[in-house]
Amino acid sequence: MKPNILLAGVTGYIGKNLIHSIKDEGQLYTLSKYPKEKDFQQVTWLKKDIYNYTDVWNAMEGMDIAIYYLDPTKHSAKLTQATARDLNLIAADNFGRAAAAHDIGKIIYISGSRFDFETIQRLEAYGVPVEKTQQIVSRPHVAVELQVSKYDDVRSALSIQLPMNWTLEQMVEYYFQWLDETKGTMLHTYKDEDNYVIYIKDKQNPLLVLHKDYIDQDMIVLHLVGGTVVKPNLQKQGKLEFRMLKDTQKVLVHLYDYIPKLVWPVYYLVQSPFQGLMLRGFEIDCRIKHFNGRIQSGEDIKYTK
Repeated sequence: MKPNILLAGVTGYIGKNLIHSIKDEGQLYTLSKYPKEKDFQQVTWLKKDIYNYTDVWNAMEGMDIAIYYLDPTKHSAKLTQATARDLNLIAADNFGRAAAAHDIGKIIYISGSRFDFETIQRLEAYGVPVEKTQQIVSRPHVAVELQVSKYDDVRSALSIQLPMNWTLEQMVEYYFQWLDETKGTMLHTYKDEDNYVIYIKDKQNPLLVLHKDYIDQDMIVLHLVGGTVVKPNLQKQGKLEFRMLKDTQKVLVHLYDYIPKLVWPVYYLVQSPFQGLMLRGFEIDCRIKHFNGRIQSGEDIKYTK
């Protein structure tokens, strides 16, 4: 019986050739946010987003082998504000986690990225053996910011240092405390059970309401469920994800599936830069806290950016 093979990253020229070369080796499946059934009829398409862990987990069910290749210039969202490196880490971490959860026999990694070493680290971090191809397939290392998209959605990601001896839960709690206490944010926050509420002056008219959910070990997702900056009655609401990479002190903060309520020029010129500024300010604060923790533990180090 032929194995079920899941392919990631096959919507471009390289993927088309990959499908042709292995189409007789097993039953082929691929996950893509934008399926291209007419262009690739030898494969079963799964409409899934490789940057969404739940989607990848569902796609991996019933597979025997998984093949990982990612071109970060391909469609991700209408607006993507993240480095190619961070996007690759999210996708590889999703792939490795989901493969382990479903006892996949092995992951085949198509080499040729500037990030080969850390990609393989992520893929094998959860225990699934990774086989690296000898043939190298070069790809670009730039994430395209604006693209034509079926959805007016936003994706952003930033890698943040987890302060020394902190848990992921502590970081999430501190993020909202930081927003509330830091001068210049103009924001206030409070917690109502599993909801975090962000407002400017009026608690009864919040900018944003986020509901906390635990998706996987070391992964907390905050669902954007209300507020004046959230479009109501959408089938897919935005998510703000805090993900700790296994065996590291690195946390990836990832906003996805968010469709702004503001018209695009205003969002792009006003709200988006403000969001980015807040997250970068928080990243610097966490880095300083980590540095101070190392000093307090007795390390003789000097702070560098």
